Amino acid sequence: MTNGKILGLDIGIASVGVGIINAKTGNVEHASSRIFPAANADNNVERRSARGGRRLIRRKKHRLKRVEDLFEKYNIDTDFSNLNLNPYQLRVKGLNEQLSNEELFAILKNIAKRRGISYLDDAEDDSVGSSDYAKAIDENRKLLKKQTPGEIQLKRLEKYGQLRGNFTIQDENGEYHRLINVFSTSDYVKEARRILETQSYYNKFITESFVEDYIKILQGKRKYYVGPGNEKSRTDYGIYRTDGETLDNLFGILIGKCGFYPEEYRAAKASYTAQEYNFLNDLNNLTVPTETKKLSTEQKYQLVDFAKTASTLGAAKLLKEIAKLVGCQVEEIKGYRLDNKDKPDLHTFEPFRKLKSNLTTIAVENLSITTLDTLAHILTLNTEREGIEEAIQKELPNIFSDEQITEIIAVRKKNSQIFGKGWHSFSIKLMKELIPELYETSEEQMTILTRLKKVKTNSKITNRTKYINEEEITDEIYNPVVSKSIRQTVKIINATIKKYGAFDQIIIEMPRESNEEDERKFIADLQKSNAKEKDDAMKQAALLYNGKDELPHDVFHGHKELATKIRLWYQQGERCLYSGKHIDIHDLIHNQHMFEIDHVLPLSLSFDDSLANKVLVYSWANQEKGQRTPFQALPQMASAWSFRELRDYISKQKGISKKKRDYLLTEQDINKVEVKQKFIERNLVDTRYVSRVVLNTLQDALKVMNKETKISVIRGQFTSQLRRQWRIDKSRETYHHHAVDALIIAASSQLRLWKKQNNPMFAEDKHGQKINLDTGEVLSDDAYKELVYQAPYQGFVNTISSKSFEDEILFSYQVDSKVNRKISDATIYATRQAQLGKDKKEETYVLGKIKDIYSQAGYDAFRKKYDKDKAVFLMYQKDPETWEKVIEVILRDYKELDDKGKEIGNPFERYKVKHGFVRKYSRKNKGTEIKSLKYYDNKLGNHIDITPNNSKHSVVLQSINPWRADLYFNPETTKYELMGLKYADLSFEKGTGKYSISREKYDEIKEREGISSKSEFKFTLYKNDLILVKDIGNHKELIARFNSKNDTSKHYVELKPWNKAKFDSEEELIPAFGKVAKSGQFIKGLNKPDLSIYKVKTDILGHKYYIKKEGDKPKLNFENKIKNK
Repeated sequence: MTNGKILGLDIGIASVGVGIINAKTGNVEHASSRIFPAANADNNVERRSARGGRRLIRRKKHRLKRVEDLFEKYNIDTDFSNLNLNPYQLRVKGLNEQLSNEELFAILKNIAKRRGISYLDDAEDDSVGSSDYAKAIDENRKLLKKQTPGEIQLKRLEKYGQLRGNFTIQDENGEYHRLINVFSTSDYVKEARRILETQSYYNKFITESFVEDYIKILQGKRKYYVGPGNEKSRTDYGIYRTDGETLDNLFGILIGKCGFYPEEYRAAKASYTAQEYNFLNDLNNLTVPTETKKLSTEQKYQLVDFAKTASTLGAAKLLKEIAKLVGCQVEEIKGYRLDNKDKPDLHTFEPFRKLKSNLTTIAVENLSITTLDTLAHILTLNTEREGIEEAIQKELPNIFSDEQITEIIAVRKKNSQIFGKGWHSFSIKLMKELIPELYETSEEQMTILTRLKKVKTNSKITNRTKYINEEEITDEIYNPVVSKSIRQTVKIINATIKKYGAFDQIIIEMPRESNEEDERKFIADLQKSNAKEKDDAMKQAALLYNGKDELPHDVFHGHKELATKIRLWYQQGERCLYSGKHIDIHDLIHNQHMFEIDHVLPLSLSFDDSLANKVLVYSWANQEKGQRTPFQALPQMASAWSFRELRDYISKQKGISKKKRDYLLTEQDINKVEVKQKFIERNLVDTRYVSRVVLNTLQDALKVMNKETKISVIRGQFTSQLRRQWRIDKSRETYHHHAVDALIIAASSQLRLWKKQNNPMFAEDKHGQKINLDTGEVLSDDAYKELVYQAPYQGFVNTISSKSFEDEILFSYQVDSKVNRKISDATIYATRQAQLGKDKKEETYVLGKIKDIYSQAGYDAFRKKYDKDKAVFLMYQKDPETWEKVIEVILRDYKELDDKGKEIGNPFERYKVKHGFVRKYSRKNKGTEIKSLKYYDNKLGNHIDITPNNSKHSVVLQSINPWRADLYFNPETTKYELMGLKYADLSFEKGTGKYSISREKYDEIKEREGISSKSEFKFTLYKNDLILVKDIGNHKELIARFNSKNDTSKHYVELKPWNKAKFDSEEELIPAFGKVAKSGQFIKGLNKPDLSIYKVKTDILGHKYYIKKEGDKPKLNFENKIKNK
């Protein structure tokens, strides 16, 4: 039993609009906007990179300790503390001369510290290409034919003064080259073996065993497909799972299971079975000009043999072979896909043919299908040599020799695009059942599945009867941004079902883009592109009309849609696309009834009222074309060009979009019921992968809960069309529009059109089975508009577009109370004590650094500080002799001015060209090279002290991130007091996952923040918590969003509006706070008299609950809740 209500959901990247209407009356029963921070993949990259960096450092330290242990194991007496040696000179020396134990240790430690890239030997593509990186790698490989990495590095160090990283040098011919310090691990292994072989003649402890033990340390690394953890320390991020299972390959868990056989993994797309299945399914989708319209079983077998034996084969060649086999023209074959360049797209057994042509030591055609499928699985899952070798030896034992495995790996490397295409949606088991059917019948996959009563199951859906598990719905959504939005949506669905019961219908609109930045960029690019095209069209029209840049304003008076007509005229190259005749701009402007705007495809099929479905044509041509496609109409029109002429013309018109081109060139018969049905479903229903996942899993979950709710995921273009036609303005300045969009989405299922014909929003059930639609005749555009553009409920549009309705929309925010966030900026800063300028005593300053004084940017930064106050440089303070006798002399003697007396270029660079690097002052000019200069930057403020033991100077982290604020009330002053806590204040208990703040530390912060011992705790505020501030004296109140405690003054807070991103400039709120700053930032003190402050809790639907006091004391212990996704 359903509740007679419809739930509309407008899902965005960082929001979900919620709208509930009564299905019969259209009364709005709920409208809210749920706002949350978008999941940001870049944040994950930053954390992952930092974690990877920490691992590299940890593993490097471990290797160096193992080298030290190796010397002790073989009793090689070494003074590990006396290592102030140049390892690059020693590495060259050690190739031919005797080394001391200390020198040998310095060499082996240096090589182990930076041991090269292990995969570079296999990465053939890195040395091929025109990029600077590829050229630099290739240059290194050429040098390695005669030199060791150590010899190359020493020469670069002596010649250019650096070797690490990458840098650009100028050769004798004045050409610039990029040098990069990248070598493979095997190159370092060869060098180490040469050195140790030489030293074994002089040192009896350098045995063969010692050499092999060292090489093992040098080459040792964790296999990429194993991941972190081990048997004793299990983690779900590696193959050693916490449930006791040990996987063969970490990446295997990402394959996913077959929807029809949930115990079976999906097949590799490169498997023979998947290739045969896809090839046959493509053949069965084709229609050919024969009596049956389909290929015969025998013809399909012939085409499979042809595809497998052809040396090269593309879709065009395959279509020619089919035409030859059937006895027809290629143009008469229909039913194949088109790629993004409008070229035929068919499967052609490409992976099989690549293996067959490239594996010279293996007769691929003689391998069993099972072997081919297993091999494809291995080559899809593994990308590196060791993974492929190990998997073949385990899963295909005794089938391939070592030589053949090496060749297989080479083919995988060479054809990474083919084997990197991932996984089919079906398992091998299912496809083997379907392949005989594809040979024997002319049916495509969905028809066969339905006939065989194959039911798609969702093994992840549990027997929950009260609510939907959000993790089950998002299990197959791998984009973290979309996954987060769907989890928020499921919480909303659960909350609405709990409050309102089972809905008649749930209508969903999914986000267009996959992340917030893409969404903003898409909107900005679209607006920019549209504005440019409009402007270009008007300029071209004006040029031809009166030879000026603008058309006279009066030409638009009384001429409906002239601006749109001019834009279409410009897109179409000034030509009518139905007749092929030229359109004169004077006729277009002065004879408005001479031309009409037509929908290429009838609106009742395309549901597309955008410019992509509109063309400007002569009125007579439009009348003759009627409710037909150009393909159907042009041959029967008296004065029209041919369909081939249309096709040739629009292929050259850059102004015509791909979508419009597809509409103009469709050859399908839209009068056929199945074609109409397909058009309606494709243009109305969102069929993207993630949309199908959400639809199917929600349907499964609601079925388990015994809910009879119908669900549909519709395309955003349809609801945008309704908003535009109902003239509901959309302002993105506030968050109201999310709720309004959700109400439009809900109402879209009740249009008058659906009362005339079955609602195609629900034309497919959860198993993909089609429901016959009573589509009737193709409606005229006028009839469509009457049935669609008229709102389904009287007064509905006026209600949701009124200003007063905005006050009824509720808002809820995802509050950020998570404890394990980044505590600060990752940059480590050095400090020094100094008394500068107006300082009355020594202060602690954070040090800054000009990293390269020889670059122009570096010199410009130096000059700016020098001109303002050269005393900020450490050298000026600590080494005045170098400053005066070196730096000042260079600035004076190597300075150059232009004609206007303005300094040009870089004196340090000029000095370097003539004399080499600038050096610290010494009588023999052999002082230390100067490449950078440190300076006193700013006084140390909030920071985290990470100073190592025995360090002379403090080392700190800055930009400490705020976590929460605790509000207190002082009964003596009758004012509120606010203290802030930062993520850095939390302590983590390893093993338990618990975070806490000790009472002693909390009290220390409390005292420092100026909280009286007599003050009473009221509540805790996290980011995006709402607060109600009552200005008692002025009888005013404000609901705002807490952002953070502000550190500029005590008890100050930054607030944001609750219904939009930020306040308007100088917006007036309540008298106690005054105006908002011009920037829109709102930072005010809460310790003012006559204020009453409440915390405002909301549920996910935005219903408010006011809290005056939240317990007697603040919470100081926390458990971190870790989610898998």
